[in-house]
Amino acid sequence: MAMRRAAYAPATVDGSAKLERLCEIVDEALVNDRKVVVFSYFRDVLTAVSSVLGLRALGPLTGSVPPIERQALVDDFTARDTATVLVSQIEAGGIGLNMQAASVVILTEPQWKPSVEAQAIARCHRMGQIRPVDVHRLLAEDSVDERMLEVLAEKQSLIDEYVASEVTRASPDAVDVSDGELTKRTATQESKQSGGL
Repeated sequence: MAMRRAAYAPATVDGSAKLERLCEIVDEALVNDRKVVVFSYFRDVLTAVSSVLGLRALGPLTGSVPPIERQALVDDFTARDTATVLVSQIEAGGIGLNMQAASVVILTEPQWKPSVEAQAIARCHRMGQIRPVDVHRLLAEDSVDERMLEVLAEKQSLIDEYVASEVTRASPDAVDVSDGELTKRTATQESKQSGGL
């Protein structure tokens, strides 16, 4: 776990490339009047992020914050007229809250489960979102981040393979319409079988 947080250890922009990049992304977003949500699994990373962002940051929203206070924090974030940053623990803020006021998401480190990241990003892709949502993943070269990305890709591949096989098993006649060429061939075959062509 310490290796996943190592890139934030100095807790200053001068000592951390990830914090430096995070501040660049936040500055650009705020100049363009866009609200930002920063997600991390680790509380000490959230503390470092809050420290370097200063008054621009709300939170942190963590698992120890009661649900009513979490919602109040999100409501405050949404109601602000100026662009601001909400700092949140990924599992506390990544499920059940609507953060569609934000159009920039920053993931401070890869997560072990693809669904955790997807859920967190989905908090901003909610009904009422009027802007495209930009997602930034802060990754360090030659670090544990690279290995985690490999593991995530393997997990996602297994998930995709399993889901596809379950759908096929449940509905052998189902056709993946995302594959246009396959759809065309299937429609042509069905049409020939029914005497249409």
